[in-house]
Amino acid sequence: MTEFIHKPYDRIFVRDIIKLSLDDLIGMMSSLESANAYWVDGVLFASFAMTESEELAKKEMQNEMYLDKVIFAKYEKHTKTVKSSTNLEVGVLNMQKSKLYRDLISWLKTQPIWDE
Repeated sequence: MTEFIHKPYDRIFVRDIIKLSLDDLIGMMSSLESANAYWVDGVLFASFAMTESEELAKKEMQNEMYLDKVIFAKYEKHTKTVKSSTNLEVGVLNMQKSKLYRDLISWLKTQPIWDE
């Protein structure tokens, strides 16, 4: 039988953190092909991986990930969709059960940009 091993990343490097208004986040997400945002612990967000390269593939094999950016807006309660003031609408995926995303949001809330 095939052996399966769950091994979370040892380190994730985030190059940029961008706090947006809810309208701006919805506008940005609605312009993308996969127009879904994630929600965890009162935060609506999306993360974007860096462009794949051989060097990044090697880092993945060393259990490291590089994110180009994380965009977020405070959004207290999970809803299935969220609508902007201009009636743009995106889907919202509840990722509360993901330890990785819960850890990301916990870390995000300790960053100086959180209170800006």
